[in-house]
Amino acid sequence: MPENTKTLAVYCWSPHVQAEGVNAVLDNLQEAGVNTVSTTSYVAEPAGVTELGPGIRREPPEDGGRGMDRIVDRPLWGKREQFLRTGPSFEHDRSLYEECVAFAPPEPNALTSSQGHVVADFIGEAKKRGMKVYMQVAPSGRPGINPDAPQDALDLETPRLPNGESPGERMVNFPPITSTELHKFNTALVKDVLTAYPQLDGVMLDRMEQSVYSFDDAFLDFGPYSRKFANENNFDFERMRSAAQSVIDGLRNVTNADLIPAQQAGGVPYALMSALRTNPAMAELLEFRAAITRSYLQKFRDSADSVRDGVELVPATFPPPISLLTGADFAKYAGLADAMMIKFFTMHWPLIVTYWTESLTRVNPSLDPGLVARAVSNAFDMEDDPSANLDDYVFPGPDDPHRAGTDAQIRKIKQATSEAGGKPILPSVHAYGPMDDVERRWRIGWEAGDSGMWINRYGYLSAEKLALLKQVTQG
Repeated sequence: MPENTKTLAVYCWSPHVQAEGVNAVLDNLQEAGVNTVSTTSYVAEPAGVTELGPGIRREPPEDGGRGMDRIVDRPLWGKREQFLRTGPSFEHDRSLYEECVAFAPPEPNALTSSQGHVVADFIGEAKKRGMKVYMQVAPSGRPGINPDAPQDALDLETPRLPNGESPGERMVNFPPITSTELHKFNTALVKDVLTAYPQLDGVMLDRMEQSVYSFDDAFLDFGPYSRKFANENNFDFERMRSAAQSVIDGLRNVTNADLIPAQQAGGVPYALMSALRTNPAMAELLEFRAAITRSYLQKFRDSADSVRDGVELVPATFPPPISLLTGADFAKYAGLADAMMIKFFTMHWPLIVTYWTESLTRVNPSLDPGLVARAVSNAFDMEDDPSANLDDYVFPGPDDPHRAGTDAQIRKIKQATSEAGGKPILPSVHAYGPMDDVERRWRIGWEAGDSGMWINRYGYLSAEKLALLKQVTQG
């Protein structure tokens, strides 16, 4: 079997490793030519349907309640959808988190003692086989709440719109990415996992950016944490806040005729996003968002380096041009990261169009939802032939092809590569979906870039898809 010179990585969520066995999973992946894996630092067991409540999660994820038809390809403990009870895979060093008031690591439980070893076993066996191994953490996700945290500290963890209000509907309830509590927790977590699992090659930072799943997300955060960061880094907070509010207010005056130029693809997305920089206040706001995420990434770099030299960091972000809004500046990341992942979780893209369209038409009911949807898809360069029917933008079922355009995806890879200053760009292509569409998206990810790709995730890699992966990457 020819050896891949490019990275071929698969995210192996630990419950699937538990269910199938360490060697069974790694045998399957190596046969397909996979040379890199990532995993997570918790384990799970099936939960009964009568137990649903706090601490119980669905696999696969619900994705804001809109992905409930989604199922995995590889049965998990005999089922293609499963509710799970989880526990940490190791006992956290709580002294590392002493300065963090709002958040705390999970307490060990019975799963930790009975099943936690599976993660260490998986890492050790993968390393024996010559594979690279990363631990996945979530820089922008909301950690577990510290039960002893005072309410005033927790109140700061709600992001704020320019008018001071909390955001409306969001797919994921992210805290402010400027939160110093979030930074303290996650940089401690990096030290914790690197110490607990010394064989790790590095850390994969999933969503190293601000969110834009919803329209409100694009106008966060203007709370106390962000004001403090702006003051400390010479940004004019009030000017940026006023500019962002002006954009929101101006939407009330947009007409359907104003949307016509955004109906035509071809050069629009990058030109439209770049046009934001012609307004000095908006240009400052975009630079502000990039400074926030770059500063946060620097903290991860410092944290990893404090444990040992040579720890690799791989931040994962939205692809261009969405990355301009999320603050993921590939040129700025290049000096701190060893590679950068751009996420092609294309089943989410129609939800972004839907969330944005619903928000925009709520602000301005005179707008035609179909025209708005087509304009949003074009602005974010999601499709080669966007629809003017909002009903077309739904979470795809297991047998539905994803709407993401072939040319649009290639443009995103090329754009990110051009901005990355020579650092590897790794598309993270989801394995969810029917075989022919998965093949299309995998070929884009593998062939459009120079460095390889990441597959999300093992639970969607049926025997047929594993064979397909080998065919796509080895011919």
